[in-house]
Amino acid sequence: MADHPLRQIQEISALLNSSLDHTTIRKRAIEAATIFMNAEAGSLLLMDETSGELYFDVAHGEKGEVVRQARLRHGQGIAGHVARTGEPIIVNDVQHDTRFFRYVDQVSGFVTRSMVCVPITAHGRLLGVLQAINQKDGGSFGEDDLQDFVALGHQVGIAIENANLHEEIHLLFEGFISASVQAIESRDPTTSGHSQRVATLTCRLADAVSQTNSGLYAGVRFTADQLKELRYAAVLHDFGKVGVREHILLKARKLYQLQQELIKSRFDFIKRTLEVDTLRRKLEVHEAKMGGKKQMLLAQLDRQLSQQTKEVDEIFSFILKCNQPSPQSSAEVVKLKEIAQLEYRSYDGPRPFLTEEEVGALSVLQGTLTQSERKEIERHVAHTFEFLSKIPWSRSLKNVPSIAWSHHEKLDGSGYPRGLLHNQIPLQARIMTICDIYDALTASDRPYKAAISSDAAFSYLERQGKEGKLDSELVGIFTKEEVYQVTQPRSTIRKIA
Repeated sequence: MADHPLRQIQEISALLNSSLDHTTIRKRAIEAATIFMNAEAGSLLLMDETSGELYFDVAHGEKGEVVRQARLRHGQGIAGHVARTGEPIIVNDVQHDTRFFRYVDQVSGFVTRSMVCVPITAHGRLLGVLQAINQKDGGSFGEDDLQDFVALGHQVGIAIENANLHEEIHLLFEGFISASVQAIESRDPTTSGHSQRVATLTCRLADAVSQTNSGLYAGVRFTADQLKELRYAAVLHDFGKVGVREHILLKARKLYQLQQELIKSRFDFIKRTLEVDTLRRKLEVHEAKMGGKKQMLLAQLDRQLSQQTKEVDEIFSFILKCNQPSPQSSAEVVKLKEIAQLEYRSYDGPRPFLTEEEVGALSVLQGTLTQSERKEIERHVAHTFEFLSKIPWSRSLKNVPSIAWSHHEKLDGSGYPRGLLHNQIPLQARIMTICDIYDALTASDRPYKAAISSDAAFSYLERQGKEGKLDSELVGIFTKEEVYQVTQPRSTIRKIA
C-alpha cells in the first residue's frame, strides 16, 4: 500500500469528483480500489432498490463481463453480509468462509484468496459495496488497510451520490421541458410534434456543420453542452405561444367561424328579402287590371327573382372561396370591395353586403391572419424570451433564451421581432431558423395551409438563401447532408443528386 494513504485518498477523491458521469465514476472507483489496496482485482456491487439484490456494475479485469452477470440476493455472499450489516470486513481466507459466493470464481476462472469489503453509503442510505480482492504480494489485508479502504468507500459514495443527484436534476429538468412542450401543443394541437421535429432537425444540422471540413463553417465544432443548449432552445422556441389568444392561434380560415355564420345568415336574409319583395310585387300584379299581360309579368318576376338569387349565391360562394387560406389576387380584393358597396334592406335601413372588418379579413393576401393578428402571433417570440429568461440556466445553457429569441430573424433584417442583421444573429439560431421553416412548410397537420413537398421546400430555402434572408451556406449543408431524413418516414426519403 502507498506510504501516504491520506494524500492518495485526496487525489482519488479529486479524480472521482471531477466527473458526474456514472460510468466514469464507477470505473474510476474500481481502479482506485485495486491500486489503492495493491490488489489483483476489484469490484463494485450496487444495490437494486427494487429487488434488494446486489449486482456487479463494473468488474475490473479480463473476466469482468462474465462477473457482471451475477446477482446476490439480500445477505448472500460476503458482499451481501456487508450490505445487510453495514459493517466493513476483512476475510483473508475466503475459501473457508461459509459466506463466500463461489459462483463468480466458477464462471470467471479467477481464484479469490482474500478480500476486503466495505459498504458504500450516502446520507445513511446504502448504495452498494466496494471490494478489493487478493493482495498482489500474496500477503493479507490488515486493519490499517480496512480503515483506509473505508475512507475510500466514503469518497466513492459521495461521488456516486453526486452523480445520482445530477441525474435526478437532469431528469427533473427534462420532465419540465416535456411538460412545457405539452403545454404548447395543448394550446395548438394542429402543430403537435413541431417542436420536437424542429429540435431533431436542428441538432442534426448542427452535427452536420461540426463534421464539415470545407466552406465557411469548416472550423466550427459544437460541443456536447452546446448541442444540449441548442436542443433546449429548439424544443422551447415556440413556448411563447401560450401567451397568444387561442382564437388567433387556431385561426384556420380568414374569417372566424362566428363571422362566417353571420355572413351566411345575412345572405339567407337577403334572399328571403328578395322573395318577399317578389311576392309583394306579384300581389300588386294580381290586384291590378292588366288583362293578358298579368301572366307575362308574373313570369318575368319569377325569372328576375331566380337571377337575383343566383347572383347572391355566386357572391356568397366567392366569399367562401376568399375565406380559404390560399393566396389572394389583387383582382379578388377589388371584387370584395365592390361587393361591400352593395346594399340590402334591413329592418333598420340599408346595410352593406360585407362590413369593413369582414372585407379586411377576406382581403388577406397570404395565410389567414390580418396584420394586427399577425403582429400578435409574432409577439410569441418575445413571450418565449421573457419566459426562458426567468429560468436560472446553468453556465453551459445560458444562451438558450437568446437562441430561441432569434429564430424568426432574417439575415437582411426583414425578420422579427428585432430586425437583426447577419452578424447579430447567433449561428445556432440561423441553424434553427432553416429547420423551423422546413418543418412548417412540409408539415401535413396545418389546417390553414397545405403541406408542400420536400423538393419544393428545398427550392424555397435556396431562394431565401440567394435573397440574403437565410444563411445559404447552412441551407447547402441542410440539403447536401440530407438533414431532413431524420424526421421523415423511410418510405418518403429521396436521394438528392
